[in-house]
Amino acid sequence: MESVAERLAAAGADVIGANCGAGPLEILRTVKRLGKVTALPIAVYPNSGFPEYVNGRYLYRATPEYFAGMAEEMAAAGAVLIGGCCGTTPDHIREIAARVKGRKPAPRQISTSVPLAERGETQTVAAPGFLSSWGKEKVVTVELDPPRGLDCSNVLTGSRILKEAGADAINLAENPLARVRMGNIALANLIQREIGIEVIVHITCRDRNLLGLQSDLMGASLLGIRSILAVTGDPASLGEQAGASSVFDLNSFTLIKLLDDLNRGVNALGNPLGCGTGFTIGAAFNPNTARMDVQTGRLLKKVTNGASFAQTQPIYDLKRLDDMLEQTAQLNIPILPVCCPW
Repeated sequence: MESVAERLAAAGADVIGANCGAGPLEILRTVKRLGKVTALPIAVYPNSGFPEYVNGRYLYRATPEYFAGMAEEMAAAGAVLIGGCCGTTPDHIREIAARVKGRKPAPRQISTSVPLAERGETQTVAAPGFLSSWGKEKVVTVELDPPRGLDCSNVLTGSRILKEAGADAINLAENPLARVRMGNIALANLIQREIGIEVIVHITCRDRNLLGLQSDLMGASLLGIRSILAVTGDPASLGEQAGASSVFDLNSFTLIKLLDDLNRGVNALGNPLGCGTGFTIGAAFNPNTARMDVQTGRLLKKVTNGASFAQTQPIYDLKRLDDMLEQTAQLNIPILPVCCPW
């Protein structure tokens, strides 16, 4: 954040700031950091946090009163232009205006050397893991399905055989096709402890709300899970559980953003976690469409949000594989094609 402020000022910016993000609390932390390193006017347009899916609608929970209270703190931290992004309404803006009307820009004490702790740089660097030999040697990952019951002996045996055969990692899907299987985080921990091979855990947006996702991801980090593939997930209506419903507080894009936040040591509200989770974040990519450029654009957005590698849907055509590699070359991330026997 500090280096961005310095570079923008050097490039001739008249105003700098931040918008959107994960709610006003996260933007407040940004304002406080910017206010310590620049005398330029600071503009902020926070959103109302992550939307929640309620009775068929996406709703933002941040009230105008809460939003305006945070705006007052932003003004006190140095913001001189305050507005709103996703989820804000005329009521939010009206309340902000009532709270900050007539205020003068808050004085700032500019520091040329900001301690790392104040910068919020608590990110845990992810271990190289299964991608450490990318570009030097062939990287092979194999997907296994968690069992439908409590007996995971076949999965453990399969993981051992694959490790001995030279596989670099095991993929574990999460309730694929919306059908109930053993939890993949616990199973991944068991495989890594007993077999000694890295596991890429698939995390869907379907099965947990925002609260549950954060809690389980922090738990996964505690258990030594380091690679996560973020996917939206098949709707629950496709599965065999008639009473199950899909959650979808997040989609794959915002789940990747959440994972990136956790890596930086903050939760969805910007509250500090003490350290980062150290995840290697993966994204799904579907090259099997008539407009691969559209999918490439979606992948670019995922990379921008924090994804550092991608896995494809199954590819059955070598020419399509070549086209995919050509169109995604500029993204400069490892892409693992899921290949099936021809």
